[in-house]
Amino acid sequence: MTTMTATPTTAATGPKVKIAWRDENYGSVAAVAAFRNYALTSDWSDRTQQRFRGCLKRAGFTFHLGRASFIADQGTRDERKLALCTELAKAGFVITAGDVRPKTEEASTAPTPDAALAA
Repeated sequence: MTTMTATPTTAATGPKVKIAWRDENYGSVAAVAAFRNYALTSDWSDRTQQRFRGCLKRAGFTFHLGRASFIADQGTRDERKLALCTELAKAGFVITAGDVRPKTEEASTAPTPDAALAA
């Protein structure tokens, strides 16, 4: 079983989201990708909640009442997961777990603060 949790917004980093993907491909549901939102978002502002829901919609996820899950049923699993992570990051959310975006070469080769001080 997988979960998704969130923590309140901080001025420097934005709202934190932890995504744990789940398989909802059983019974009458043919899900491409799915997750449940066990997020503790009650202290998020209405605007933050709205941004979060907008990200879900743009990434192709809808809420399935029977499964109590957000489910995408179009595209491929990898496309939908990447779309959600990309949308959340563009909206200022910090993904602490479950991020499927590829690590860029720039990020992996960027100098660390210690290296910059040594130079």
